[in-house]
Amino acid sequence: MFLHRQRKHLHRFDAFMRSSGPAEVLYGAVVSGAVLAVTSAHVEAGENVVVSTAIVAVTYWLAHVYAEAIGGRFEDTEHSTGHRLRHALGNNLGVLYGSAAPLLAFVVVRLFGQDVSTAALRALLFTVVLLMGSAAVAAGKAGARGWKLVGETAVAGGFGLVVILLKIVQH
Repeated sequence: MFLHRQRKHLHRFDAFMRSSGPAEVLYGAVVSGAVLAVTSAHVEAGENVVVSTAIVAVTYWLAHVYAEAIGGRFEDTEHSTGHRLRHALGNNLGVLYGSAAPLLAFVVVRLFGQDVSTAALRALLFTVVLLMGSAAVAAGKAGARGWKLVGETAVAGGFGLVVILLKIVQH
């Protein structure tokens, strides 16, 4: 029974990795990072940063779900909007997973007694590392080596640094 469950989970993970799942995780991380950057510059209470970021992340996820369900209706005329909506709700969880990563990093740093600004900066640095690591793995899996691998990883890091620049500009 245990091996059957493990295989089932591995199958789900493999399907997730071959779908748009990884891209959605990255979208969610960037969205949460950007909201975290802006809200942490304007509020002093960490709880407000967490709530604001979580609300925007859920709203973004729901918008993503809605766009897939309704937009897909143009191509998929066989299934009802309700069917497509149910499918999209479960199919786009990567956005929420990715949104949770910077938010959890922020909460963990806050639990260690750091102020809102420091916690946000560290969560954003974590997001940059997440983006760079994902880019490096994807590029390596696609066969990039040497300077190509470094370049693709650096581009992802640069994108993450734009989010940190957003925080700096807000101060």
